[in-house]
Amino acid sequence: MIPPRQFRRLRIALIGFGDVAGRLLAQRQTAPGASDGPRFFAIGRNPSLSTFANQHRSIQRLNWNLDQADKSRRTARIADAAIIFVPPSDSHPSRDLRMQRFVAMLRAGHRRIPLVYISTTGVYGDTQGGVVTEVSPCRACQPRSRRRVSAEQALRPLGACVLRAPGIYAQDRLPTARLAARQPALREEDDVYTNHIHAEDLARLSWVALFRGHPGRVINAVDETGMKMADYFDAVADATGLPRPPRISREDMLALGKTGQINPMMMSFLSESRRVRTTRIKSELVDRLRYPTVYDALATLND
Repeated sequence: MIPPRQFRRLRIALIGFGDVAGRLLAQRQTAPGASDGPRFFAIGRNPSLSTFANQHRSIQRLNWNLDQADKSRRTARIADAAIIFVPPSDSHPSRDLRMQRFVAMLRAGHRRIPLVYISTTGVYGDTQGGVVTEVSPCRACQPRSRRRVSAEQALRPLGACVLRAPGIYAQDRLPTARLAARQPALREEDDVYTNHIHAEDLARLSWVALFRGHPGRVINAVDETGMKMADYFDAVADATGLPRPPRISREDMLALGKTGQINPMMMSFLSESRRVRTTRIKSELVDRLRYPTVYDALATLND
């Protein structure tokens, strides 16, 4: 997608540099009209950012900590637009002080710039397998999800388009280590629904939302896959030649969690079940995802 003329040569900040931000930059380097497109500066302390910036001289790296007021102020002053990948600050149990500070700096400078914020579908909380859409209420249960709600509430009044992402995966971001370690999964009757988006698709959506996203709009950045978590593990196992995980009861899983044999993050995922749906990706952003389902991505492993 070639950016509209009014966006060319603008300074676009990528706030928080991780895998998805790196994929977005890689996509933009090979896009038609890239040489005439916006200039990027990436803000983050990830060591991979230095390598990326050295390979692509058009990318400016800023090793800034937005928890420092002066760095937040400088970011707000120099950015013409921003895509925010950075996770919430964990300095407060339910508020994202980092984003609240950044928003305060934008307001202090009387700046209203195009914004995209990558949030999480965890803001919907546990619906016990029920369907949620963009108009469903936020009932965040986990502290990190409550902080995401806080960030959304700070950014949306400034016109930020919010992409709520579920579990992010890619061909090189699969739970193969977990499968190789023979970590168990829940049996069918105890299992939870999980939702997915490929990292390449999320990178593309975050870019397109900068131009096509409606101000203050929420879009569930999810694919069309409908499966439970253990079924996802089974699909990955079958595609990679690894054994399927053993199935156990929820009671046994909780016991393993208490002894530290199951990662606390995984235990938090197992405490929530929801089926996230969207019509807004196709109606407002892109015609089709590159990987509409997990199965489409797994089918490319041997290409």
